[in-house]
Amino acid sequence: MSLRENAYDFLHNSLYFYHLASDQEYPEDYKRFWKFALVDLVQSIELIFKELLIRENEFLIYENIDKPKHTVSITTGLNRLKNIVRINFEDKDELILKQAINLRNEIIHFGIELDLKELSTIYTVLFEFLYSFHYRYLDEELHENIHEEYWEEEATLIEQFKNELVIYGGVEISKDYAIEIAESQLFTNFTSRGKEYKRIKFGDEYNWFKQTNCGDCAVKQGYFHALGCDLEECPKCGERVVGCDCNLFEEFNDEE
Repeated sequence: MSLRENAYDFLHNSLYFYHLASDQEYPEDYKRFWKFALVDLVQSIELIFKELLIRENEFLIYENIDKPKHTVSITTGLNRLKNIVRINFEDKDELILKQAINLRNEIIHFGIELDLKELSTIYTVLFEFLYSFHYRYLDEELHENIHEEYWEEEATLIEQFKNELVIYGGVEISKDYAIEIAESQLFTNFTSRGKEYKRIKFGDEYNWFKQTNCGDCAVKQGYFHALGCDLEECPKCGERVVGCDCNLFEEFNDEE
């Protein structure tokens, strides 16, 4: 089986889990399948990356080209596609991919502090990337490689990613911002001079105005603000973390 065929198998698995997680006729417990849908979609993208690398040079899929044994990670594959194959990734695409990779790793290795319903937005944006990327660099519509039994799921996703706004926590916001909120749940601490400071979730602030959603980043009560939110409270001084004299956010950005 080729890398490309393997990629489509993971895509079909992903669409199957997407169907189970998103169909309202299934039990609420089926929402847990969002995690599997996302993991398999990221795996499909990783294999498509490797397919493009092997087209350029069969040794590019290996971590060490002098000792071809272990294949590259999706992150290394992304970097080689940029720097060697000279594929021009938009900044937005790179952000989406890195966020998805982080989430995939959290799901597999650690578990995530994230409402499973929010994964639907991440999934839609990631599917949009794959759909566009496949056409641009494999010279073929992704649709041609999707089994007929999943055409309904494909059509639903296409309709969703035509919309620039999504519902997140009951509020209509930019779909790209919803992705940022999801990724921000992975960063639970700020670090300064070797000391960690636990980030303050929306609703846990000293001066909380009892709103359902943050007035700046729209995050729901009980979740961390989107990184860079003007209303996030500094865990060290109690002022707004963006711009306060503690410089926790600025130091965090420098590390990133």
